[in-house]
Parts: sequence; structure tokens; C-alpha cells
Amino acid sequence: MKKHFFIVCVFCCSLFAETTNTETSDMIIQKEESSNLDITNTDSLSLDSIYSNNINENINIPLDDVFIPTIAPDTQIKDILDVYEDSTDVLNLKELLDKAKDNYNLQAKDIAIQEAEATRSSVYGRYLPSLDLGYNLNITKRNINGWQPTNNMHSAQASANWVLFDGASREFSLLSNNALIRAAIADKGYSQETLFLQVISSYYQYFSIKGQIIAMEQKKINIAANVARIQVLYDAGLQTIDALEALKAELSSTEYQLETLRLNFEQIKLQLSLYTNIDVEKLKRDEIYNPEFKEIQSLNITMQEEQAQSAEYQIGTITYWPTISLFDTFTWNFNGNSNISGEQGLLMSYNYPRQQNVFGVSVTWNIFSGFSTNRQKEALRLTHLRLQKGIAYAKEEQKSNIKFYKKSIEAALSQIKSAEASLKSASISFDNVAEKYNAQLVNYNDYLDALSTKYDAEATFIQSLNNYELQKANYIFYSGQTLLDYVD
Repeated sequence: MKKHFFIVCVFCCSLFAETTNTETSDMIIQKEESSNLDITNTDSLSLDSIYSNNINENINIPLDDVFIPTIAPDTQIKDILDVYEDSTDVLNLKELLDKAKDNYNLQAKDIAIQEAEATRSSVYGRYLPSLDLGYNLNITKRNINGWQPTNNMHSAQASANWVLFDGASREFSLLSNNALIRAAIADKGYSQETLFLQVISSYYQYFSIKGQIIAMEQKKINIAANVARIQVLYDAGLQTIDALEALKAELSSTEYQLETLRLNFEQIKLQLSLYTNIDVEKLKRDEIYNPEFKEIQSLNITMQEEQAQSAEYQIGTITYWPTISLFDTFTWNFNGNSNISGEQGLLMSYNYPRQQNVFGVSVTWNIFSGFSTNRQKEALRLTHLRLQKGIAYAKEEQKSNIKFYKKSIEAALSQIKSAEASLKSASISFDNVAEKYNAQLVNYNDYLDALSTKYDAEATFIQSLNNYELQKANYIFYSGQTLLDYVD
């Protein structure tokens, strides 16, 4: 009789636990308000108080609008990564890259191009004659056997100078500045592609972390439901305290991991906002087209080549040749020598006529400068040689990166297949273990291991999908191709 009574009790408790399990899951899945724990009361912070009062209120932290509140049992997480309750203000990858074009760093690169063009314009000005205006005022008092009358002399000059030949320094300076403009343009293009790669990397990290959060949330819901079930069995004296506390500990650990993931998720959104100069919240997941396996010289190498070319042209700006110029100076001597008379007055009038014009040709040839010219040219030669070595290294580095990221694409495809197979096996294993656990044929350790394996496999599968897209972007970038050509 006692045996039959015990069996009936177990059966009734099991039915009640299943009902509680379903109700608890529904309550936890729904979006709740934030926890209202009183942190000033130390008793409310104990695990016993938290779980005995209300598991759902005190443990569950609601997801924000970036996440949907409910997930169907047969839904795969990868299919809901870009599903939202409110689909407004959802950005795709192409829109993010277009917004990134307004990044402050790229605006600075545009200014650098304008700066180089302004420097080149100043070189053109050196081909034009120069004109200088001047004014002189001299007040002289002499003491020759007594103070003589004050001699006031003031004059104005207009001087024009036109450099006819400077040893081709201007020509080489112009060539050097043209190369610097091309280098600035290439630098801007390379910086833009680098920024696009950073945006793409953060874009797929967004979905990887989001997938981890969703998987962890489902794990938490599952554990919380079992905490409620075991609590009922424990209260009925059908479960031990260690089984209940182990599940509570795992639930707290899961929530701890969730907080870390949420923080990382916010960091990714802020990073994308920094790159694009807009607020980023909700994203639509797009895929990158499969790249063409070809090699184009990187804009980084083009920039270095133009810088090396500029350094080579700068050598020609330092010349041993003379400078030949035409000059013309016109002088006005104003009235101011009226106090000077006699022979001295005639001499002053001869030396300082009312108007005077001087025209001539100037030839300046620096014969010796203490080897300064030679050392300057040698320094520029070494600069050019250094840049050439850097170019050679960059070319070899690009070849190495192309080989590596081509292998990375192949490896990423293999990882997707492995992760998918692992997820399938983990799901089957968990379903089997869950049934045994509900029938109390396995202990809570086996159940938690199977549960963790399942959701880890789901998160790994999502990460492998995003990693594949990122490796395609890496190959496109390092092979010198344009990322926007592969994004729709």
C-alpha cells in the first residue's frame, strides 16, 4: 500500500512540475520590467531570498528592441539575427559603408589632398616675377665745427625680379609636388578601404555577439524553468538541495556571462557609430559576394611608390647650377635736402637724384658651401632608397596576405560544415538528455553539460557564418580590390 501511495505522489508531482515548467518558460520569455531589488537590504541579495520570492522578476533582465521577445521552439537563431519587432531604422551593410565615407578621418584625408595641391600652386608662382615696394626715411645731424642743419632724406623704391634659370629646381619641385598629390589621393583611398574593412569586421561581430546573447538567453530560460521544477520537487522532498543549488549557481553564472556579452554588444554598436558618424542600433545581415581570386596592387603600395618618386625628384631641387635673374629697381627721392647748399648740395643732388631706375642681370653661383649641398643630395638619395626597400617589403607582404586569406576562406567554409554538424549532433544529444533528465534517469551535471554544449554549438555555428563573410572581406581588401564592388 505504501509503495502504491508513493508512486501516486511522484506521478502527481511530476504533472505539477511540467505545468510549472511551461508556465515559468512563458513568463521568462516575455519581456519584463527591470529587477526591483533593494540593494540597501542585504537580505534581499541572498540567493535564497532571490529564488524563493520570485525567480522570474529578480533574475530575468529584459532584452531591448534589438532583440525579439519570443523564439519558436523549432526556430534556428541564425534565422532571427536581423528580425525585429519594429523594422524602422534598420541599416544594411551598403548603407553603413556609404555613411562611413563621411568619417572624420576621411575628411582629414581630403584636406591633406587640398594641402598638397596648394603647395603645388605655390611652385607655379615661382615662375612669375616678384615685385617689392619700399620706403626709406633718414634723419641725419652732423657736427662739423658746430651742429649743421638737419638732413632729412626719404625715398621710395619699386623693385621687380624675375628668375630666368635656377638649375631646374622649380621643375623638379613641381614634379615632386605632383607625386605628393598622387600619394595623398592613394592614401585617402587606402584609408577608406581600411575603414570599410573595420566597419565590415564590426558589422559581423555585431551578429556573432547577438547570436551568443540569444543562445545564452535561451539557455537561461531553460535553466530557470528547471530551477522552478526542481524547487517544486525539493519542496515535496523528492530532490536534494545540491541539485537545486547547482542549477541556481548555473543560472547566476549564465546571467554573469550575459552581462559581459551585453557590454561587448554595446561596444560594437558604439564602434560602428564612431566609424559612420550615425547612431547604430539595428542592422540587417547581408552577405558579401564571393571574391575574384586576382591580385591588384594595393593603394598602400601606390602611395609609397609616389612618396619615393617625390623624394627622387627632390634630389633635383638641390642644384650646383647658377641662378640667373633679371631685376629692375625704380627709386623716388623726395624733396628733403633743401637745407644742404653749396658744393655739398650739388653732391647730394648727384648721388640722390629725384628719380632713378636701375635695370640689370644677376648671376649667382654658389661655388662652395662647406659640402652642404652634397650632403643634402646624399640624404635625399638615402631617403629614396629607404622608401624603395619599404615598397619591396609591402609587395611581398601583399603576396603573403593574399595566399593566407585565400586559405582562410577555404578554412572558414570547412569550419561552417563542422560547426553545422556539431550543432546537429549537440541538438539531438540535448533532446535525448533532457528527456532522461525529466525522467530522472541522468543527474543535473549531465543535463547542464548537454545544455551548454547545445548553445555553445549554436553560437559557434553563427560565428562560423560571420567569420566566412569576414574572411572574404579580408581577401578582397588585401588583394587590392574594392570592397564596395562586392556589397549590394
